[in-house]
Amino acid sequence: MITAGTAAAHAVTHPKATRNLLIVVAVLVLVVPASLVALPVTMVLAMGANGFGSGGVCGGSAPSVAVGQSVDGYGPDQLRIAATIVTVGQQMNIPPHGQTLALMVAIGESGLRNLDHGDAVDNTTIGVFQQGAGYGTPAQRMDPATAAAAFYRRMLHVPGWQTTAPTLVAHAVQINADPNHYAPFWTPAQHVLAALTGATAGACQIPADARAAAAVLVQAIQAKKLNFLEARYQQQVINMANGTDPNCVIDAHVLQLIVVAVQSFQQVGISDLNRRCTGTTPGAGTKSAHWKGKAVDFYALNRRSLTGADDLSIQLIHVLDPYAPHGSSAGQSDCRAQAGVALGPTMNITHTFADTCNHQHIQVP
Repeated sequence: MITAGTAAAHAVTHPKATRNLLIVVAVLVLVVPASLVALPVTMVLAMGANGFGSGGVCGGSAPSVAVGQSVDGYGPDQLRIAATIVTVGQQMNIPPHGQTLALMVAIGESGLRNLDHGDAVDNTTIGVFQQGAGYGTPAQRMDPATAAAAFYRRMLHVPGWQTTAPTLVAHAVQINADPNHYAPFWTPAQHVLAALTGATAGACQIPADARAAAAVLVQAIQAKKLNFLEARYQQQVINMANGTDPNCVIDAHVLQLIVVAVQSFQQVGISDLNRRCTGTTPGAGTKSAHWKGKAVDFYALNRRSLTGADDLSIQLIHVLDPYAPHGSSAGQSDCRAQAGVALGPTMNITHTFADTCNHQHIQVP
């Protein structure tokens, strides 16, 4: 087991000498928009204030640290930093797996300590995540909440971050000399998350392929968590799970987003999926993303009808945003404008457009 003492010994001695050399290589794998470099944490916390947090996606209570509590040798001061990291993750709708990734990095970089220095090789990195100047001002990097938000946002841009080995995801963000440096800290991170929130890193993982995602949705249908306005759209999901209709395909990203919705709300209602399979051509006709199986219409959440401008529609967009492919779109912009409702900042849902005010449309590129 990696204890706090062992982690502290490793945290500021692991080599960073090749970080600058690796940046060129990493850019080929990880492209981070400049606007994400120094996001004010107040923007992140505002999302939680509107109800987008409340324990985060897929469970886990708000983190709490008991007096004198210790987990794997990490004491109250270190656990309070861990609680901050988890809280920011919950407010950004990061699932437990992503929160564990952040804790793993914080343990591996600093032993969950807010260090005002780096190591002998690179003394310019600071904070619990040992972030360099590219992450913002010294004050931002020394603020655990702001530093955590910056880490999460870069993590979300790592392709396949939910299914790739955690240490490799961490390496893609941190640009460490050793891509396996973080591996020993995964188990302690799991222990810390479980102790603070009751959540597990494996909770609510999103299936990596379309058929597996459809299978999860079939279970949700059976549990009456997922309902369809028309039986033909329910059958599309069942056929995807069974692999019985190769000519009627729903994009894997669409199915994954529905999985996220099912895991995040008590009940989900869907009114439209792949129109090519049904032969219907309302609205944009064959130019619609629905015709290509790249869109989904949510008509209800928690048995409440959606308008695109109500609180649940806004919450849905923000819950799905971290999981949506960059360049995704949300409909009902006119509905929100008429109601005087602002969508707020999103990262991957970058486009909006007008649509009827009786559902919330989401489409992927």
